[in-house]
Amino acid sequence: MIDNCLSANNISDNNLISLRNFNNMKELSSFMLNNIYYQELLSGTEFLDNTNAKQFNDLEMIYLFVHNKKDMNDKKNRMVNTKQEYIRDLLIIYKQLLDNQILFNIELTYRDENLTPSLFQSLKHGNLRKYQEWLLTAPLGKGAKPYAVATLSRKMIILKSFLAYLYRSEYIQTPLHEKMLNSNVREDDIPNRDLGSNEVIQLLDYFKEHPILHCFIAILTTTGLRIRELCGSRICDITYQDGDYWLNVMGKGRKQREVLLHPNIIEGIRLFRMRRRLDFVLDSTDETPIFTTANGNPYSYKYLSNYLTKHINNADITFIKMRKTPITPHFLRHAYAIISAENGATLESISPSLGHSNFRTTARYLEKRLSRKNSASHKWKNSKIIQNL
Repeated sequence: MIDNCLSANNISDNNLISLRNFNNMKELSSFMLNNIYYQELLSGTEFLDNTNAKQFNDLEMIYLFVHNKKDMNDKKNRMVNTKQEYIRDLLIIYKQLLDNQILFNIELTYRDENLTPSLFQSLKHGNLRKYQEWLLTAPLGKGAKPYAVATLSRKMIILKSFLAYLYRSEYIQTPLHEKMLNSNVREDDIPNRDLGSNEVIQLLDYFKEHPILHCFIAILTTTGLRIRELCGSRICDITYQDGDYWLNVMGKGRKQREVLLHPNIIEGIRLFRMRRRLDFVLDSTDETPIFTTANGNPYSYKYLSNYLTKHINNADITFIKMRKTPITPHFLRHAYAIISAENGATLESISPSLGHSNFRTTARYLEKRLSRKNSASHKWKNSKIIQNL
């Protein structure tokens, strides 16, 4: 129960977002995702004209930060999925800090005469440093292991941005974000997610009698779609132009792009929908999802990711059994980049096809495979030394 795990923060009932109003973290997260209270928090206060935010509490500051608008065009502000991730990570961080006050030497500061404490106003550089050091070894990740480097880096970026917002808003008086330890992802920290033509062919052959799994693997590999983009695709997003089928998707940062759907992929989608007892007719007004569960509901991207990961890694295929890390749908995105390069596509054409803003991101997908391909050791294969070993 959230009242137990966050009992240190006894927030007044006068606050719009009060812990006493929620039974668990999921309920609180759902409430905070709703932006209809954003204007309510701002109206009746002078926050827009006076940056002093001490009239709010910790949870309200998280809410204001997540829904903070920087542009008149709402399409240029944070997407719902991004807000959801920020809320989840910030509430987890909030809980971790509160649960381990003694360990991090946090002495709560009381905000007013009602003895309402504020965690964020209580933090000092030393508390934050102890928290970051604890995160390196705490069993918080998958399999009760420490967070992966990329996960830790993402969480620290969000926390740093939030603390900077608190400082700019005068909610806290110390620029805590300026002395946070960095958590950058180095090249060596990136796991090997390479899949080439041979591995993809084996996967497709293995699942050829399973139209659901076969379709997902095929479309993710041949389009480079993110799993979230796939789950959000609708019938009306498919168009037919100049003899080709195209799927319009909304990527990260609200960037739109079109991906080519080859004829056999279209046939795979038809077979998928037939299995779900659904028609497949192109209709620019049909906003229903292309892919649905057996119950007719849209796929949750997390559910679909776990579903694919489970079935792919249970496949009786040698290369899968020999891998140190499980294959996830993101590997198929790497496969798109690698196979595109193998077939002559340039970095400049692969990058926008994946929806990358930076060529460097795309280059990382290809580095390990190109490094092996260009290894001088290949020249030894026909050498006398190798032949006489």
